[in-house]
Amino acid sequence: MTTPLSVINVHAYSDHPDLFVSAENSLFENHFSGSMVIEVIVRDNNISPLDQQQGEPTVTLNGSPLRMVQGSSGDWYAFFANVDKAKQADQVSSTGAAGQNLDFGVFCDRSTDPSVLGVSFSQTDGVAIPDSNGISGATQGSTSFTACTGNLGTPNSQMSVIRNSPSLNTNPSVKTGQIGINPNAWPLVQLFTFSNNVTIQYDKAGGSEIVNLTYDDMTDISLKLDRSGYPQGSDVFATINDMQLNEDPTVINSWTFNVGSPVATFYQAFPESGSAPSGAGLVNLYPNLSGLGFKDNGHVEMNLGFVAKLKTNQLQTTTSITNGAATYNQLVTFVETAPNSGIFESSYGSNSVIGILNNAPRGQSATISYNSQSISILSGTTNADLSLGTPPNVQLNSNQKPTLSLVAPSGQLNPGQKATITLVDNNQNLNGAIVEHLDDFRSSAILPTLKLGNPVTLNSASNVQFYPSSIGFAGGISVPSNVPDSNSARLIIDTTSSPTNPFKKITLNLGITEQTLKSLFIDVSQPNSGGTNWINYDLRSFQLQLGINSFSDTSMTLYFGTLGNNPVQILTPGSISSGNGLVQISDANVAAINAISSSSPVFLEINFDTSGSTSNGGTISSGTEPIVFDLFSFGNQNNQKINNAIYRAELQETSRNSGIFTGTLEYTITNQLNQYDPNLIKSLRTFGQDIKFLVNDQLTDNNAIHLSIAGVSASGGNKISSLQSGIQTYTGIVTLDSQSYGLGRPVTITLNDPDLNTDPNTIQTYTTVNDPNSPADDTVGDSSGNILLEVWIKGFRFHHCTVGGIVHGGLAATGFALTETGPGTGIFKGSFGMPTQICNKDGTALISPTGGSVQVWYHDFRDALGRSVIVGLAPSSSTQSYPTLTQSSTTQQTQTPLPTISINPQMTDNYDRPLLEKPTVGTNLNFITQISNNGNLLTKGYSYIVQVKDENDRVVYINLVNGYVDPASTKTAELSWTPNSVGKYTVEIFVWDKNGVALPLTQKTTYDVEVISK
Repeated sequence: MTTPLSVINVHAYSDHPDLFVSAENSLFENHFSGSMVIEVIVRDNNISPLDQQQGEPTVTLNGSPLRMVQGSSGDWYAFFANVDKAKQADQVSSTGAAGQNLDFGVFCDRSTDPSVLGVSFSQTDGVAIPDSNGISGATQGSTSFTACTGNLGTPNSQMSVIRNSPSLNTNPSVKTGQIGINPNAWPLVQLFTFSNNVTIQYDKAGGSEIVNLTYDDMTDISLKLDRSGYPQGSDVFATINDMQLNEDPTVINSWTFNVGSPVATFYQAFPESGSAPSGAGLVNLYPNLSGLGFKDNGHVEMNLGFVAKLKTNQLQTTTSITNGAATYNQLVTFVETAPNSGIFESSYGSNSVIGILNNAPRGQSATISYNSQSISILSGTTNADLSLGTPPNVQLNSNQKPTLSLVAPSGQLNPGQKATITLVDNNQNLNGAIVEHLDDFRSSAILPTLKLGNPVTLNSASNVQFYPSSIGFAGGISVPSNVPDSNSARLIIDTTSSPTNPFKKITLNLGITEQTLKSLFIDVSQPNSGGTNWINYDLRSFQLQLGINSFSDTSMTLYFGTLGNNPVQILTPGSISSGNGLVQISDANVAAINAISSSSPVFLEINFDTSGSTSNGGTISSGTEPIVFDLFSFGNQNNQKINNAIYRAELQETSRNSGIFTGTLEYTITNQLNQYDPNLIKSLRTFGQDIKFLVNDQLTDNNAIHLSIAGVSASGGNKISSLQSGIQTYTGIVTLDSQSYGLGRPVTITLNDPDLNTDPNTIQTYTTVNDPNSPADDTVGDSSGNILLEVWIKGFRFHHCTVGGIVHGGLAATGFALTETGPGTGIFKGSFGMPTQICNKDGTALISPTGGSVQVWYHDFRDALGRSVIVGLAPSSSTQSYPTLTQSSTTQQTQTPLPTISINPQMTDNYDRPLLEKPTVGTNLNFITQISNNGNLLTKGYSYIVQVKDENDRVVYINLVNGYVDPASTKTAELSWTPNSVGKYTVEIFVWDKNGVALPLTQKTTYDVEVISK
């Protein structure tokens, strides 16, 4: 059956109107990757008749002939793929059902006699055909190709990468397909070796038609949602743009991801056409994504929270799949919008497999992630935009020395922002024809590195040995190793002169003693200590070069004194599935290590329990395999903050031959609710183009962070260049939206503390505790008793009680939560209705809140001075006047006298002139305000605050000054802001009470300012 042209995403360009290539897609810059099958069509009326013998059109791939076969429509067809990735995909699929997953059928060598297939394919590296019925010599998986012999019979198709091939021209007046192909060999995929540039050329009378493709990591991958906020019970429509998911050019492709545990990626588990594999026939591709040519793409992650749910639609008819002993019950299927579109949606038949719970709390969020990009799914209407930094405009001079720069959006590193790392280094531009990647597993790459504290690395490692058996230590073969870059601390293992014997594990001497581990690890059994310990590893070079295709059975064991002595297995089989990652070490293992003699040397065994070979070669400089093994710790030890970790930035070149490499750097800061949470550590990114590191204390002056890179000095020696940046913690500011409240009126609390923003791409939510047994009950906190924020009414916590056998709710019962106003803002809002009755302090009776004050206490984990403090509203006293609660309109209002404060704000330019025109970038704007204390008998303390927000409601500047104004006097307060980019901004001026938490003394003043270019 011929694929209708109306559903093939190809374009007739003026320079090649008769040549169509499925990977030609401007949205993805004509890139294709991995094991994708590419369809080539020649549609030329001069050679389209079916009943007359036609000459085969001359089509080449990088100069090699691409055999074309005529279909029943009169058009000519060919399919091709990368030979190595096709074999890898077929190998991975071999554990499932034939004809499912990424099965390429069977392979025949290019030396196969034409009588077998009907045509010679001697100019290829081999071919894939549907079945081996009637022939011998056909291979599957990664086995080397051999010639096929015999008479090919009717196939029972094993090929799943072409599900809807065009039918052949079988007119009896001509040869089958015009060239005499054996119909039992169709569809047929021609396999070639190529990298980077791939040129398809059709030579016809009057000139040639050409399509240029790029074979490399996929570009322009994106994730987006259809809107920013979702009501209860609604559908969430998510879209992934990723051409690499278009494996089969003849059908609509579908991919199913298990977003729970165990993580899984399935191809065509719920296909639009063709049969779906049974549970046993499925293969989880997730552990093999890197070997299949995927980078950070190929898997979806979700945190459903209390907002989102997973459901079925007409395509994905179930939410659970059983595959062997594993059950996958959190499935999300993305289906392509049309063949070769590269656009995949979570919906089918207008129904999405992602929805919002019918009882989703207001203003809270779930997250969805793909290709290291995360977006919030918000139960509300707040925007959930993804924001990234922009690299500076750098011009590369061929004689320029390597330079490293760090540019933050606001001029300094702040939580909730991504700073852009730019490395200008033509020495690492090794191939001008490709976009270079400074991968950790590439031995020639020099990586910018961030080190905090004193993690254990492989800097002192030695004596690497390979073993043929996973049991014991007999037959070990020593291989050379070194650490040429102590900055990034990667151990380079040299296997160029090693025997080619298979191996199953390696050992090495870490070059440290047990005392080093005792100093590093946090022992939670000790007083005033708490935290977690971690293994940070990267063994991807073994995957790419030495044939270790699976890590599912990998274990890691430490030995003390000598190999085999005092074993402590710190990583058990089944704990990991990929070549790099971050894995927690159990507290029991830490206790076992600490019980060993401090002077004992430490050895490491990495047991793959699967065979590899040092003769495999691979995709990167064969024979030199970098590996990483680090030990981290985070938390508190004897009341001291512990933060020992190292992060390696795998930058990517901005374009071919540019010599300019970029990435991003961001950090998340701990608070009392997450300081010991392993999930926070798992969110860190220790490798990759986008680094995310942990901060648990203020890092300034001598403790500032250093992003460094190794280089060569003018004298030829090694040199470490570094950038220093301080990490400032912030004092939280908490405010109420009014000076008085009527019963039933919303009380809105705003908390401004950038330190609480742990992910700049998603909206953070902090919820209340509803647990009578927790000290944090009826506060924003956690069940362990940690408190973030509490609300007091009438001088005590707003809490629940049981009176007369009836439970009366407190703050938790109102559904109160602090939700960030947007991704990365660090500003959180929450509201509750002022109750008509509250529990008294002892919880024995109900009382009216009328006549009392609303007080908000924020427990700031780290203020601007790095201290742990509580900021809040001081209780009312006879010498201080504070706003009180307002009763409902039907009763008498009770209110104490308020300070009569008035302000007269002005905005001026660099020369203190009133601002009459639009300011330009770089103009210093002054906000000068006279604060008058009118008729009061007491001196009044005030906080004068200026806040500037951009068009996306993101705070770009905030500052304050404190002061006092005497009775019947006026004080002048002044702050300045210099805009560094054009745009429309909103300036907000506040005057708040300086005593305790800042309550508004006046209405805020707002200016709209448009900044223009110079």
